[in-house]
Amino acid sequence: MLRKALLIVTAFFVLTLPSLAQFPPPGIYVCSDGSGNPFSMLSLFVAGDYDFVSEIIPRGQGQLVSSGSSVNAPNGPLADIDRVGSCITDDYGDTVFDFQTSMGTIKCALPLDRN
Repeated sequence: MLRKALLIVTAFFVLTLPSLAQFPPPGIYVCSDGSGNPFSMLSLFVAGDYDFVSEIIPRGQGQLVSSGSSVNAPNGPLADIDRVGSCITDDYGDTVFDFQTSMGTIKCALPLDRN
C-alpha cells in the first residue's frame, strides 16, 4: 500500500515538472512481460538516466537515448538484455515504451487511474 502511494505521489510530482516536454518523458514506469505479468519498474530521469528494478534480472542504472520514436539503451541492464524499442505518447501525454529483448516483449507505462 505504501509502495503504491509513493508511486502515485512520485508520478504526480514528475508530471508537474517543466521537463515533461523532453523526450522520452521522465517518470516511474511499470513494466510487464508479453503475457501481462509484472516484470520491473523503470525510473526515467530528466537527462535520460534510468534505474531499472526487477526481481528477474539484476537491478542497475544506465542511459536511454531516443531518436524520433526509437529508443536505445547503450548501457545498463536494458542493454544487457539486448533491448530495442520505441515509445509512443498519446493525446493525453501518456507514454508507453515497447521493448523487444532477449527475454521477450516488455511494455512499460506510467500507472494510470482514469476512473
